[in-house]
Order: sequence, then C-alpha cells, then structure tokens
Amino acid sequence: MMLARTVRAVSVAASLALGGCGGPPWALSQSPNGIDLRWYPDATPTAVADTVAQAHCQSYGKNAELIAYVQDGSDQLGRYRCR
Repeated sequence: MMLARTVRAVSVAASLALGGCGGPPWALSQSPNGIDLRWYPDATPTAVADTVAQAHCQSYGKNAELIAYVQDGSDQLGRYRCR
C-alpha cells in the first residue's frame, strides 16, 4: 500500500512538473479511467506521450492502453484508457 502511494505521488509530481513548464504533450482531459493528450509530432516523439499516459494511469494503479492516435492538422492527439 505504501509503495502504491509513493508511486502515485511521484507520478502526480512528474505530471505537474511537465504541465507546469508548458511543454508538450498537453492533457486535454484526464480521469482515473484515461487521458487524452495533444502534441506536435515534429517536436515531440510519440513515445513521450506514451510515457506521460503510462505515468498518469500508474498513479491510479493501472496501466495505459492506447485507444487511438489521430492527426489533427499539425497536432497529434492520443487517447489512452487506464486498465
């Protein structure tokens, strides 16, 4: 139980640090059930978004599962489910 709390705290802190500096990917929506992210694929590798989604889901004791990548103009959108 203590390990789960520690992992969650670290994941939340990492998410806040990423969000606080304004760098991509940006969370469009997030909940314990999943997260939707947006980034520019020419500046940010898809693997970075996958890592952010995984950290988000792990903060709830779950793993991220990719639902879909969607290209929206120059933006890449990623939808992830926490399972």
